[in-house]
Formats: sequence, C-alpha cells, structure tokens
Amino acid sequence: MAEPFLSIQHVRKSFGPTTVVQDFNLDVEPGEFVSFLGPSGCGKTTVLRMVAGFEEPSAGKIVVAGKDITRLKPNQRNVGMVFQAYALFPNLTVAQNIGFGLKVAGMPKPDADRRVAEMLDLIKLPQMGDRYPYQLSGGQQQRIALARAIAPKPKLLLLDEPLSALD
Repeated sequence: MAEPFLSIQHVRKSFGPTTVVQDFNLDVEPGEFVSFLGPSGCGKTTVLRMVAGFEEPSAGKIVVAGKDITRLKPNQRNVGMVFQAYALFPNLTVAQNIGFGLKVAGMPKPDADRRVAEMLDLIKLPQMGDRYPYQLSGGQQQRIALARAIAPKPKLLLLDEPLSALD
C-alpha cells in the first residue's frame, strides 16, 4: 500500500497545563478531501495550525509527501492555509495580498504579476487589484484570502471555515 500524502502521527498540543489536542492520528491519501467536524474549542483549528506550521506540536509527528515537516517553519512547508478570520494585510492592496507568498518565494515579478492576474480572474475580481481590504465586502475579502493561499500552488491546502463569508 502506498504511503499517505499527509500523515499526522500521535500529535498532542498543550498550552501550559491544558491539553487541547490529545493523541491525534490521521492519514490522508493523495487527492483526498477531509473535513473536521466538532464543537467549538475541540481542537480543529489547532490541528490545522500545527500542519501549517503556525503552532508546534507538544508531541508527535507530521509528514507530508514522505517528508517530516514537524519542526519546519511555515514558509518551508509548501502548505497553503485560508484562515477563518481572513488574515489579509490591511496595508497591502488586493494584488499585493495575493502576490505576497509569490514574492516571499522569490518568484520573478513578471511571473508573479501574471499569476496574480490569473487569481483575480479565477475569483471573479479582475478590477479589484488596486483596492485595499477595507474597501471590500467580507465575501470579497474571503475570496482574496483563498486566492492568496492557492497562488503559490501549495502541495497541501488547509481551509479553516473558508466559505463562511462568501457571497
């Protein structure tokens, strides 16, 4: 049997004396779509944040495409994440927000500009590149966050309630 694309093995996360994720295990096959369901505060977002690298597990291992990424920084993982609260940079235009990951990755500006234009077309906001997040509706901001996450073509895309504000 082939190895899973994502393997979360015996992951635990504690904040001080409080354990919020206990012995979490999950294998995801290539191309598989997985949803976490549960009550507020049960650890769904914490698991996503650990896979993305924004939280470090207290114990356990996270493997993507056969590579242990448990201790890698977020920018070393090639994982995209759309946050529940958008997390757009208010001082950057829509185009700059979408192109942020491309710039960090060192993509040449002409290529990045083309990719940003593709993303703006994909999310049906081709004329909004010069606007700032505060000038957009919540649904438009969420589409920008989604475009920013997929623009660098991540190996893995994590979505934390990504469709709650789409119009």
